[in-house]
Amino acid sequence: MKKTLLYLLMGASFATTAQTLVTENFNSLVAGDVSTEITGATAGQGSYFLFATNGTAPTTSTNAGVTNAQIVAGGNASLGLQITGPNGDKGSRFMWKDGFPALWTARTIGNDIIELEVDINPGAGTTLSRNNIGVYIFNAAGDRVLAGVVVRAATRELFLVAYSTPTGNPVGNYNYSLAAAPGIQLPADVFSRVGISYNKTTGQVIIKAPGLAAAGAGVVGSSAGSDPAEIDFVGFSGNTTAIPNTVAGSVIMDNLLVKASNTDTLLSVDEMGTITQFSVYPNPANDFVTISNDSSSVISTVEITDINGRLVSNNELNATEGQISLADLASGVYILTITTDQGKTVKKIVKQ
Repeated sequence: MKKTLLYLLMGASFATTAQTLVTENFNSLVAGDVSTEITGATAGQGSYFLFATNGTAPTTSTNAGVTNAQIVAGGNASLGLQITGPNGDKGSRFMWKDGFPALWTARTIGNDIIELEVDINPGAGTTLSRNNIGVYIFNAAGDRVLAGVVVRAATRELFLVAYSTPTGNPVGNYNYSLAAAPGIQLPADVFSRVGISYNKTTGQVIIKAPGLAAAGAGVVGSSAGSDPAEIDFVGFSGNTTAIPNTVAGSVIMDNLLVKASNTDTLLSVDEMGTITQFSVYPNPANDFVTISNDSSSVISTVEITDINGRLVSNNELNATEGQISLADLASGVYILTITTDQGKTVKKIVKQ
């Protein structure tokens, strides 16, 4: 049930204290179907599970299948994940990995805010699809969306999702509009970076996205005390009686980053907006990586942090492409934050 967003958050971000829990750019996978089955029983590529259904009878949806979750060449720089929704009035898609509770349990004491950032390309938005496609953070029972974000395939409108209790309504999972009609709409056919967070202590849910104030917007959720247990890429019919869904829509997502923090470290205003597509290679790498982009945007700096969020290298580039030395870094996984005159993007690399 869609509700008007309850309030805008005021204030600025604090010093970075986040630790990285999950990163995924899909470049280690192979183009094609993620899974060989849709019951969620057997893991496919990258240890991802897929559950896809047409919904309970009677239903007009007929397209549930392994092609609902595909690795495609249209990612932000290389490969990305394409989720395709139902083509009728019912149905859903869920793609996830097991093992997140252990990552959350091992976080630094006091880091009780889970933050999720992802690049989203909504496509042209020219279909009639009512599909809502995005990413959810679930509780252990899987019945509460602690924080989520979806984009409507037809209109490219962005929604915040949260288990909450809007005034005059029962507690439940609600989609929140981010602005008066036509809402906050992502640009067509390009990637935009979006961030959501859930505070276990207060229940507060925040979203930051293009078109919002720098501090983002949010609601007070009704799940304070609940631990996040699963990150799912999702797709839903979006059907309503007034506007029935008859067409499947697709959205591409890339560069998932999940962090634990003790304060708001979600992407700042200059990290949002249209994302230039970058190539970072070789990956894995030994002594250096080359960074190039698909436009004339100038790369000003490249920051490298380790998986615990510690800054290990800060490089000035001031060019449209260039090389960054990794010679002084130990073997392991690192996060590159690439700052340009058109915004920021994040890439994961492996130093051999």
